Amino acid sequence: MVRQAHQGFLRDEELTILRLPKSIILNSSKDPREEKMIFLFNQHWDIIPGKEDEYTQFAINHYIPTMKKIGINPVGGFHVVVGEGPRVISVGSVDSLQKLQKAMETEEYERMTAEIQRYVFNYCSRILKPTGRVKTDKYTIQLRVWKFNQYFNIIPGKEDEYANFVKNDHLPTMEKMGIKMTGGWHVVVGPGPLIVAEGTATNIVDIAKALDSDEYKRITKLLTSTFVTEYSSRILAPTGRIELPYILGKMMKGF
Repeated sequence: MVRQAHQGFLRDEELTILRLPKSIILNSSKDPREEKMIFLFNQHWDIIPGKEDEYTQFAINHYIPTMKKIGINPVGGFHVVVGEGPRVISVGSVDSLQKLQKAMETEEYERMTAEIQRYVFNYCSRILKPTGRVKTDKYTIQLRVWKFNQYFNIIPGKEDEYANFVKNDHLPTMEKMGIKMTGGWHVVVGPGPLIVAEGTATNIVDIAKALDSDEYKRITKLLTSTFVTEYSSRILAPTGRIELPYILGKMMKGF
């Protein structure tokens, strides 16, 4: 069953494999701002034990080239080291929902999505659009970075107060502690919570120091007690499977 949701977008929280038929029109909101807006297509899964090597070969030789070919730019691959799974998150970007829908209607996408099930389980996917609270003009590969992501729903009626808190307290405090907030996202297709606050750091030590600070405990207590529900967080480490082909491609251009 497919349900209507936020601003005409589609949600189906029971969806496990996201394949959108042509009858589903993602741009039904007719918002002209979305014509040149960055969207993320996140795929989540666990690797079947014993198939790690086969999975890596498939990811490098088939998955990444196919995503590029159909118009979804692979910009990150992460392993959840702290927090709930699935353990692997693949991040792709597009600059419009129309392009994403077109990519997902291709035979290549259908075939690749079916083939990856040989190596993974607990598969699900999400489409994310910027909330506008964090500047996101473009989204490219970020080499050798760790992520501290927070997930939650905003309490109805608290949207304006939450926005002021984010702008005046949460963002500057997180960056002061060494975690730069590089994205604020709204889940428009896929399971919730609906808000993803994406933080970036150079290593897990910086993240650990920030999370142990009194300032982090203060803003998180204020966030969870006043503005949001269903809060959780994850620490993500880079897998290297997206970065390696990117680095090799840059090196080969020099020959």
